[in-house]
Amino acid sequence: MKSWFVIGLAASLIYGVSAVIFKLLTAERYLGGHPAWVLTAIGSGIALCGALGVIFWPAAARVGGNTLTACALGVPAGLLNGFATLLVLWALRSPATNLSQLVPVYNTNTLVAFLLAVIFLKELPQGVDLLRNLAGAILIVTGSWLIGIK
Repeated sequence: MKSWFVIGLAASLIYGVSAVIFKLLTAERYLGGHPAWVLTAIGSGIALCGALGVIFWPAAARVGGNTLTACALGVPAGLLNGFATLLVLWALRSPATNLSQLVPVYNTNTLVAFLLAVIFLKELPQGVDLLRNLAGAILIVTGSWLIGIK
């Protein structure tokens, strides 16, 4: 198995656990924390992960190449991620929101990232990989549609 795939699976598991924690933190029937304050705490945790990464991943501690530019552009990327997370937290606050239904809907972001990578990064898969990616995209859209219909 390719290392990026194993790392992606690990990230997926962690994202799944964090979604449940998000619900516990913000839903009125659990802790009922205000989404903006919960997002502030989440941001603090993310910043701590970055600091620990520099400490425990010595190669990351070196500032070279385009690191400063990447950090500067990381701020708007973080704002986008933070705003999306705030929207998810806000949705989870409602007693009517089922995490099991919301997660597949907001994870259609996979399609957005795939399309943007194809358009802007020229990462169009070839041959069998293209067919696999298209099949996966169709499954994501179909699953999200099935969850959203009443």
